[in-house]
Amino acid sequence: MQLSPPNITYSSLLLVAGTACLFVAVAILQSRRNAVGATSLILLLLALAWWDTTYAIFWAGTPGLTKYFWLDITYLGAVSVPTALFVFSMQITNHQGWLKRPFVSLLYLEPILVLTCLFTDAYHGLFFAGRRAENSAVILDAGPVFWLNVVYSYSLILIATILIVRGYLRSSGVYRRQLGVILLGIGFTWLNSIIFILGLNPLPGADNTPFSFTIAAVAFAFAVGKYQLLDLIPVARDILIEKMRDGVLVIDTQTRIVDMNPAAQNLLNINTNMLGRSVEDVIRKWPHYKKDSSNFSQPQIEINLGGRSRKYVDMQVTNILDGKDRDIGRLIILHDITNLKKAQNELRLLANVDSLTGAINRGHFMELAKKEIQRSIRYNRKLSLVLMDMDSFKKINDNYGHASGDQALITLTRICARGTRKMDVFARLGGEEFALLLPETPQEIAAELSERLREVLASSVIHSESFEIKTTISMGVTEFGIQEQDTFEGLFHRADKALYKAKVDGRNCVVMWHKGLG
Repeated sequence: MQLSPPNITYSSLLLVAGTACLFVAVAILQSRRNAVGATSLILLLLALAWWDTTYAIFWAGTPGLTKYFWLDITYLGAVSVPTALFVFSMQITNHQGWLKRPFVSLLYLEPILVLTCLFTDAYHGLFFAGRRAENSAVILDAGPVFWLNVVYSYSLILIATILIVRGYLRSSGVYRRQLGVILLGIGFTWLNSIIFILGLNPLPGADNTPFSFTIAAVAFAFAVGKYQLLDLIPVARDILIEKMRDGVLVIDTQTRIVDMNPAAQNLLNINTNMLGRSVEDVIRKWPHYKKDSSNFSQPQIEINLGGRSRKYVDMQVTNILDGKDRDIGRLIILHDITNLKKAQNELRLLANVDSLTGAINRGHFMELAKKEIQRSIRYNRKLSLVLMDMDSFKKINDNYGHASGDQALITLTRICARGTRKMDVFARLGGEEFALLLPETPQEIAAELSERLREVLASSVIHSESFEIKTTISMGVTEFGIQEQDTFEGLFHRADKALYKAKVDGRNCVVMWHKGLG
C-alpha cells in the first residue's frame, strides 16, 4: 500500500529525527567548534535537520506557497548532505591538505547549480523533465540534472566511505573504534539504497533516505560522546611510522594521549588503552620527572623512567599547529639513551677510579672524605682514617719488574676490599700510598682492623710471572675530632705522622696517633 500525505506518524518520526540532528549540531557548536572536522559535521547535521523537518511538514499535509513547495525546499538539505559528508570524511582521515578554498568551492558549486535548476525547472525542464506527479515523494523518472546530481552525490559518498574504510584498516585503538562507528553509520545509508533499488522499501511511496542519513548522524554523535570524536583526530598519524625505533606520543591541548607508536608502548610499558587518557597517568610513574614540567613546555629534557631496567630517555617536544597556526597538541619523541647514560656513568666512574687497582683515586677520595667528615659532625659519629704505604716497593720494581710491582698493589687492594665494609672508603692516593676511611669507627677499632689487614698481606704470596713475592705494609691510624676544631687537613696530617712513625719503627707495623707524635 502506497503511503501518501497526510501521515502524522511518519511526519512525527521525521520531526523527531530533525530535532535530534539540530540538538547535536548545537552541542558540537558550543563545545567543539574549533576542533578539526567540527564545521563540516555541524553543516552535515544542520542539512539533515532541514531535510528531516521540511519533509515532516510535507508529510503532515501542510499547505505551501505552491503545490510542490515543501518538497522543493527539502532539496536545500538533500543536496548539501553528500558534500558535507565528503568534507567531513577527508578531515577525520587526515586529508585536510586537499581542502583548499578552490577545491571546496567546486564541491559546493554543484549543489548550488542543482538547486538553481530545480527552482527554475518550469523554464527548461532539466530537473523534472515535465514528469513530476503531485504529492509524490519519490522521483523515479526525471531530467538529466536530477540524475547527474544522483551520480555526483553517490560518488562523493562512495569516496567518503573508501577514505573511512582505509582509515579504519590503518588505525588502531580508539581511532579504529571511532572510525568503526562512523563506518557503521555510513553503511546504513548504503543498505538503505540497496533496499530501495531492490524494491524492498518498507515505506512504499516515501523516501526513507533522510532516515538513513539521520541514523548515520546519530552514529557520529555517539562517536563524539563515547570516543571523543573531533578531540582525538589523528593529527600526526602520517609521521608515526609503526616500525620507528624512537617512541612517539601525540597529545592534544588538554594533555590527553591521542596517538602512540609501538616503540612508545614498549619504552613506557603502556598499551593502547591509554589512548584518550591524560598523559599525567603516564608521567606520574617517572620518579625523576619534575611536576612543574608536566605541561611539556620544555623542548628537550632527559628523563629517568625508573624501574628495574633504569631506562633513560631523551624527550623532545614539538608543538603541532593546524593550517591556521592554532595550537592543537604536542608531538613527543622519546629516544632511548639508556646505553648512552651507562657509557657516561662508566666514563664518570673511570674518572674517579684508579685504572690499575680499581680503587678510588685521590681526587674522588678527597671529595668523599670531606662529605664523611660533615656527616660525622652532623650526627656526632666516630670517623677514623688509615694511611698505608707498601714497604720497599721500589725494590720490588727493581728486582722483579714493574709488572710484579703492579701485582703487589692489586693484591693489597683485593685484601682491603675483602676485609672492609661497603660503607668504608678505600683509595689509592698515588704510587704505593693508600688510604682507608672508616665511618662510625673509633681509632682503636680502626687499629685492630689495620693489624688484621697487615697480617693478611704479610702472609700472602704474590705470584707474578715466574716469581713468588712477599711484601709488607706500614700504617698510620687516627680519629677525627680528637683535637678541638678538627679539620680534614688536621686528620690527614695526624695519620701521616703516625705512618711516618711506623716506617721509622721498622716498617710492617700499625701506629696509632698520639699527642707525642706532634
